[in-house]
Amino acid sequence: MPRRHGLLTEQQIKVLKLRAKGLSLRDVASILGVSHQNVALIEKRALRNVKVAEQTLLVYKLITSPVKLVIKEGTRLVEIPKIVIEASDSAGVRVRGDFTLLFKLLRFRARECVRGVRLEKPVLVIVNPQGYVDVYPYHEVKHVYESLVVHSEDRGKSA
Repeated sequence: MPRRHGLLTEQQIKVLKLRAKGLSLRDVASILGVSHQNVALIEKRALRNVKVAEQTLLVYKLITSPVKLVIKEGTRLVEIPKIVIEASDSAGVRVRGDFTLLFKLLRFRARECVRGVRLEKPVLVIVNPQGYVDVYPYHEVKHVYESLVVHSEDRGKSA
């Protein structure tokens, strides 16, 4: 059985490394001594495993993080750090960062949600128990968020 590193096999890691360097499927195939179709299949499976890992981490963060905020479109960017810090303070979590960090996270991790000085699309902001902040475009994580957070809150209210 091939040795694994997390969800990836050694061969998948080799393929991803070589492809990240800009090599073509045929070049990678030549280096590894396999067909280019095999390289394509290995890469596809590796990327699928990476996607599974990302979703797994998102689920874990949503389950364990005390602060989960959906910030609506139209919100001014300069207001968001205050919203996040106040929600974190209410949850007893000290945010590890400042206005600049939160502003940069919004600009870089949810770039397509920002237009000028306002949100054009909603974003999800998660603050974990240690105070680290993650930002996601809401449309990318809506299905997971709603199934884990919204529905679990609804079940809690009806009980």
